[in-house]
Amino acid sequence: MVTLAVVATVIIGSVTVFLINRHNSTDPVPGPPFPTNGDLLDYLMNSGDIQEKDGLLVSWYHAANKKMELQQALNSTALVLEADVNVEGYNTAQETDIPIMAHPPDVYSDNTLQEWLDTVLNTRKGIKLDFKSTESIDPSLDVLLKKSLKVNIDRPVWLNADILHGPNVPQFIDVVNATKFINAIQVKFPDVTISPGWKTLYLPFVPDSVYTRGMMEKMYEIIKELPQQVTFPLQAVMVKQAWPHVSWLLKQSPRYSLTLWQGNADPVTVDDLLFIRDNSQPDQIYYDIYEPVLSMFKEVALKKNRARRFYTGGNLIDYFRPQSSDGFYIEWFHINNKESLESILKGEDGGMIILQVGSMKNHKERIAVEGSETPFRLEECLEMIQSSSKKWGIFLKIKSQKVLNLTLTLLKHLYQNNMLFRPIWINMDISHGRFATLGYIEGEKLVNIINTIFPFVTIAPGWPKEVLKNGYTKQLVEDMLRLFKNVWQDVSFQLEAVPLGKTWLEATRLLQSANRFSVTVEHQHEQGGYYAGFKGLLLSRDENKSRVFYNLPEDYRRSFSRDIFTS
Repeated sequence: MVTLAVVATVIIGSVTVFLINRHNSTDPVPGPPFPTNGDLLDYLMNSGDIQEKDGLLVSWYHAANKKMELQQALNSTALVLEADVNVEGYNTAQETDIPIMAHPPDVYSDNTLQEWLDTVLNTRKGIKLDFKSTESIDPSLDVLLKKSLKVNIDRPVWLNADILHGPNVPQFIDVVNATKFINAIQVKFPDVTISPGWKTLYLPFVPDSVYTRGMMEKMYEIIKELPQQVTFPLQAVMVKQAWPHVSWLLKQSPRYSLTLWQGNADPVTVDDLLFIRDNSQPDQIYYDIYEPVLSMFKEVALKKNRARRFYTGGNLIDYFRPQSSDGFYIEWFHINNKESLESILKGEDGGMIILQVGSMKNHKERIAVEGSETPFRLEECLEMIQSSSKKWGIFLKIKSQKVLNLTLTLLKHLYQNNMLFRPIWINMDISHGRFATLGYIEGEKLVNIINTIFPFVTIAPGWPKEVLKNGYTKQLVEDMLRLFKNVWQDVSFQLEAVPLGKTWLEATRLLQSANRFSVTVEHQHEQGGYYAGFKGLLLSRDENKSRVFYNLPEDYRRSFSRDIFTS
């Protein structure tokens, strides 16, 4: 049971201001001015506090509010101090407009914001001010502005507020008014980094109740026109499970970053933090995390050449990083038994491993790699791939809904236990709209099952072979795009080279409709000789090479490489 005090502490809204003092002595030292809207890591690099542009190197101190607490913070080795700001007597009959340093439920303090700034700006410490109410925004910005007119604040300033409802917080709970927050900054102190966040409550008994795509999209609608740098504060314990949505927001602008924070009782793990770091850039993430987890995380994270914990639904180019970001250089390998997998893992340098998945003959509730004379369980296969130090992606070909359910359930188990850190593609030929065909799973059902059981994959749909006589016609392409228009995952449409050669111009719409869409062109021996598919293969080279992949046997790959790179 969550106590009222804990809930109140977690869901009280906040606004944050960061000011970083650039000097290493007690008294300010004259120097070239640094803009208040400048990059925090650039500033700390210039001041000599850090040696690399890495948010992990920035350290924090919490709750430096009262004068005694502030003195303890000043004596620490932390680079940035965190303190809480509200108006005196907040929500009482004695409420004033004087900003004080107090964390709810306290509404009185022996330290005002003015006094706090006077003290800290004469030290090397950074400043983080959490504004705890909408009412505190204007008077606090007034104090900050007045101070800046008297003293040259030649350091970055961050302003933070929880302006939206986040995970597990009901709508009747107040948040900081988003319009008030944004407008006050633009009018009174616009040269800042803005840090808009969500009011959150972590519920350990509901671990999947985390940030959603809708929350990210709503935030983006509010801040997308802002000219400032933006950093989004996120409760770290809920980020991994929401990574596809969080990373979507992060990718919307090079001006965006994340600030991960930890509640007092949050079970943040080193594995979770490594996952976030390995799927972002060092200068995109700040870590406001408690000890001992932070030190344990740093020890592992800063090691050179360690294995990367890649997001299973991530982009192949980002994972393999092929020459010239060209999908052609990613090789594909068909596996049908343990021996062939062992040979590939030992003899090749990496690539996409294709596995046909089916039920075991005598155990219909278990799944295995099809084609093996002796049962080769999918779980054993995935464990072998995961144990390899080389870069391997996994392409799972599935024909039945039952096998789909079992496969996704296994993937979910491995993912939750930190045993799966490679790209996973789920392939099924589907029935939908004007290419509805008996014997194939309905496209909407495929999407719904994936989203219900294990959504952290790339979806790789194909058309029934029965409908490809005239190639990828306008009708086939339109209905496939309509189906996946609102799907948030990466999607790679599976195209056969022979019919593709008949209707390539129509198929190009698959790439033009969304950056998260790619195509995989396949041509196997059973689909015809090399030159039967050559036209489709060649035409596909005219498009974005980072979003076209080639599932070819080795001899066809060599021939195609010869033809496109030497002719």
